[in-house]
Amino acid sequence: MAAVAMIGVSLAAPGLTQNSNTTSAYSAQAVHAFPGQPETIGKIVKSGAKLRLEFERDGEKVIQILLPELGAMYILNPAKQTYVEILGATMPLASIAGYVSPCPEQTQGTTCQKIGTDIVSGIEVERWILSTKTQNRPLVILWDSPRRRALRQDFPDGGSMTMAFKATEDLNGRATEHWTINLTLPGQDAQTGDWWFDPQLRVVVRETLPGGETRSLENIVIGRVDPSAFLIPEGWQEQRPPAITAPQPPPNVAPASE
Repeated sequence: MAAVAMIGVSLAAPGLTQNSNTTSAYSAQAVHAFPGQPETIGKIVKSGAKLRLEFERDGEKVIQILLPELGAMYILNPAKQTYVEILGATMPLASIAGYVSPCPEQTQGTTCQKIGTDIVSGIEVERWILSTKTQNRPLVILWDSPRRRALRQDFPDGGSMTMAFKATEDLNGRATEHWTINLTLPGQDAQTGDWWFDPQLRVVVRETLPGGETRSLENIVIGRVDPSAFLIPEGWQEQRPPAITAPQPPPNVAPASE
């Protein structure tokens, strides 16, 4: 079994600053598909900041349990009844309660700073710039903290990604915000997509990305989650992490936002 890395959270990266007190506990089926390819299906269970992901990788079932309050991640192999514990693991945005900036971690040679505020679709957002020593122009990010989403990004090469609020829509019985996505890159035709955000759960429940890739949460069940979902089963054996990368779940198994 491979060991740890940050769970793949959809951004564009949504994946996944919500107030954790307002986020309901829930479970759901996560579906991910590319045009002309079979769907990949996983499961997500969430309670507060705790997150459990179930998916298959290379034909083998994998479970990941994230406990941000303890700074711990567990990777379970049900077939072998073994697990790996990683302390101090990097957690996806979707599992972190409270305020999060668009660049919570900075690498050497990178500078990320908030320089003001702006308005997108009537929503006040934070204006950030991300600079590196190798780029002549910075990446400009208009960051919506409650949705943990960049509503606009202006890239150093002149391209941009913009989101615009379209309408409040019913999706599988839930009130969601429908946003459109427009991606422009130098020398290429503009690409479009759509994004549905559930303000009660603080999670993206459907996403259609430029190019036709789709991600969705289906069969959402809201309510108390069994605490045992976040525990290592009794009798399972601990293994030492053999590498520095974890098996990655399908992109929408980890929620885009908390």
